[in-house]
Amino acid sequence: MKYYLTIIIAILLMLLGSRPLHAADSNLAPDSAQELRNAARNLLPSTALDNDLERLLRTWHKGYSTKTKRGAVPCTDADVSPHTSDTVYLKRLSALPTAIPMQFNPAVKQCIKLYTEERRRLVRYMLSLADLYFPLIEETLDRHNLPIELKYLTIVESALNPTAVSPAGAAGIWQFMLATGKIYGLTINSLVDERLDIQKSTEAACRYFKDMYNIYHDWLLCIAAYNCGLGNVNKAIRQSGGKTDFWQIYPYLPRETRNYIPLFIGAYYAMHYHVEHRICASEVGVPLATDTIMLTQQVSFDRIRQLTNVSQDELNLLNPQYRRKVIPGNTQPCQLRLPIGAIKQLDKVRDSLYSPDLEVTVADSPERGVGRSEGSGRTTIYHTVKRNETLSSIAKRYGTTVTAVKKANGIKSTTLKVGQKLKITKGSSGSKKSKASSKRKSRKRRK
Repeated sequence: MKYYLTIIIAILLMLLGSRPLHAADSNLAPDSAQELRNAARNLLPSTALDNDLERLLRTWHKGYSTKTKRGAVPCTDADVSPHTSDTVYLKRLSALPTAIPMQFNPAVKQCIKLYTEERRRLVRYMLSLADLYFPLIEETLDRHNLPIELKYLTIVESALNPTAVSPAGAAGIWQFMLATGKIYGLTINSLVDERLDIQKSTEAACRYFKDMYNIYHDWLLCIAAYNCGLGNVNKAIRQSGGKTDFWQIYPYLPRETRNYIPLFIGAYYAMHYHVEHRICASEVGVPLATDTIMLTQQVSFDRIRQLTNVSQDELNLLNPQYRRKVIPGNTQPCQLRLPIGAIKQLDKVRDSLYSPDLEVTVADSPERGVGRSEGSGRTTIYHTVKRNETLSSIAKRYGTTVTAVKKANGIKSTTLKVGQKLKITKGSSGSKKSKASSKRKSRKRRK
C-alpha cells in the first residue's frame, strides 16, 4: 500500500509540472570560476535580507538574551576570511559527519567562498537563527530517520527566514509551492498558511524526502528533485544515458539545480567551519523561551495582545502561519505559540479568549447598533470602551449590573482600557412591554 501511495504522489508531482518547488531554466552552466560564482550568487537572497534577519534576531533575543560563549570553541570574528588552500577544503569536507556524499570541485569551491567571503554577514545571522530553528528541525529529521544535514537546505532555500516568499510563490523556511504543500498535507487558505509553520512544514519536507529516496535511492538526486522536480531529474537521467549519479547528470540539469547542490555543500561547510573562517554568531545566549497552547475558538491577535500584553512583533514572529492575524480555532483546534509567561497568563483567562469583533452578529436596526438576539427577550451587544468610561457607567447605560458585565467578559478587575470591547447581555424591556400588552388585549377579548 505504501509503495502504491509513493507512486501516486510521484505522478501527481510530475503532473504539476517539472518545478513543484522552484522555477529553473535549462541553459547550460558556465565553466569559468567567476561565472560559476555569479550563477550561484543569483540563487542567494539579496543583501537587503540581512537587515530583515537582523530585526528577526532582535525580536527573538530582546529582553531574554544572556551573553555567553557559543560552544566550547572560542570564536574570534574578523572582516576577512583567512586564505584556505584546496587541500584544506578537501580535508575539511572529508571530515564532515554526513550520510550525504560530499565532493570538492570548482563549483563547490566557489559556493564555499561565496558564504565565507562575500556573505559573511549573512552567515553570522544564520548561525544565531540556527540556535532557534535547528533543534526542532533536527528532532523532526531524526524522528523520520533522515540525514540530519538536510537541515542546511533551509539556508539555501530561505536563509532560515520562516516568512520568506519567493517571486514564484514558494513560501516558508522550506519554500514549498502551494500545490506541493497541499499534496503533503499542509493547510493553505485565506486565514492559514502552514508553509510558514516551521514544525508542520518540516514534517511535510520529511515526507517529501522519504518519497524521493524511495524513487532514487540517492540523496543528491533527492535534493536535486526537491529543487527542480522529478520531471527535470528524470529527463536529465534519460539524456545522460541512464546514469543515476548527480555529478554525471550535472550537465543535463537546469542551471539553478546545478548550482543548488554546490550551494548546499557550501552552506554545510560554512556553518560547520565558521570558527576557522573567523565568522561568529551575531547574537549569543538564551533566546526567547516559548510554549504552545491549543485554541478551539476564533481569536484575533488583537485580543491575544489585550489579554497577555505580548507585542505584535512577537505574535507575528512566533505565529507567522496566521495570514490575517486571526486564529481560526472554531474550524479546527489551532496551536498558538507565545512566551512561557504569556502562556500561563492566557491559560488563566481561557473563558475570555473569544473575539467579539469576529463573531457573526445580527443588527436589530441601524439606530440600535449591532446586537444578537439570544431568545427569551435577551440581547447581546458589544460596546467599545471610551475615555473616562467605567464599568458602572457602562452597566447603567445598558440597564445591567457591574457583576453581570464582569461575568460575561471573564474579568475580575474593574480597570478598563480605552478601545477594549465588552460583551453586554441584557433583557429587552421592549419585549416585556410587548408581552404585557398582548396579555391585556387577550383578557379584553375574553371579556
